[in-house]
Amino acid sequence: MHRFSANYVFPVSGKPIRNGIVGVNNDGKVVEVINPQGDRAELASTEFHNGVIVPGFINAHCHTELSHFKGKTKRETGLAGFVEQVRRLRIENSDDSEVFIQRALNDMHRLGTVAVADICNTSDSFFAKQSSSICFANLIEVLGLDPEKADLIIERAQFLRDIPGLKPSDYSCITPHSTYTLSEELWNLLQKEVENNKLISIHFAESRQEEIFTQQKQGELAQTFTSWGLPIGSVPSLTPADIVAKYLHANSSILLVHNTFLNMEDAVTLGRRFSKLTFVLCPASNLFIEGKLPDVRMIRKLAGSIALGTDSLASSGTLSVFEQMQIISEYFPEIPFSEVLSWATINGAKALRFDDEMGSIDVGKSPGLNLISPFDFTNMKPFPNSRVKRLV
Repeated sequence: MHRFSANYVFPVSGKPIRNGIVGVNNDGKVVEVINPQGDRAELASTEFHNGVIVPGFINAHCHTELSHFKGKTKRETGLAGFVEQVRRLRIENSDDSEVFIQRALNDMHRLGTVAVADICNTSDSFFAKQSSSICFANLIEVLGLDPEKADLIIERAQFLRDIPGLKPSDYSCITPHSTYTLSEELWNLLQKEVENNKLISIHFAESRQEEIFTQQKQGELAQTFTSWGLPIGSVPSLTPADIVAKYLHANSSILLVHNTFLNMEDAVTLGRRFSKLTFVLCPASNLFIEGKLPDVRMIRKLAGSIALGTDSLASSGTLSVFEQMQIISEYFPEIPFSEVLSWATINGAKALRFDDEMGSIDVGKSPGLNLISPFDFTNMKPFPNSRVKRLV
């Protein structure tokens, strides 16, 4: 057994422990959490650190297969502009994406991430994940506006979902991309496919253009899709919130991702409709694509569970969950660090169904341990220059 101690341990499941000690076995499982009642205890095999110890982070939204697009997209082009850039890069880019994916997984591990909800449009990331200690919920994404291709799209997603070779800790589910990229025919097929899903993830309210497109079939997204030769009239003529409510089951565990332009009415309506709904914030990506952050104060007040994601290296300079926490703290300094930490750990773990093993520092779990240092003990939050070091 090895013991780790710091000025404070934030177990998440309870109050911070001053000079707390966490004992883990060789497999990383927590076997003891000691509260010395403020005094520093001298116990064998204890490694003391200046700073705070927190659980490993949960990345509730990522696209690791886009890692080779890092540095190749322009900022603040809006959603339509970003979608156009990604499409062009997918067509033109011939780099070996597996090398970049492996590098991204290694960086995420080093920066304290223990589990990821990873969007998959291909199997490109699967091989690298087999050797990673990170747990993955592989979300096989479907999208398509051509009604005649709906059956083929579902069949391809089923093939990716059923590819063998996943680690025992990982799982795969089919999920929709967004409210504006599925034809009505594809939604009808998908509705049956995801009825018993362990998890559903959907990009939502990432741009004001989404509602203009779905209801009016106009705007920048309509122009972009029309230029690609896609039938824009195939999308259900409903608001994005009504599309989610119509096609996703009320008892589903849902990640509603981005929420940059989420309004109060939709937050309340969807919160009432879905009892297992998590609002995922990806602040670095939101600033990169739209130059705007979600109304975090409103979501925090009305919407229930919040988790954090990084999105991809195409829309963010880092896959560090801690950097997302730092952005939240910079723009919303009134939110306590302990609350933002819960968004980055236990809330994501519960949403991904990994909370039996991670998300909090409790005996019997294997949550991973991260050190945040230096730390502002006067205000009980990280400094702007604080960094994360993975301990376990």
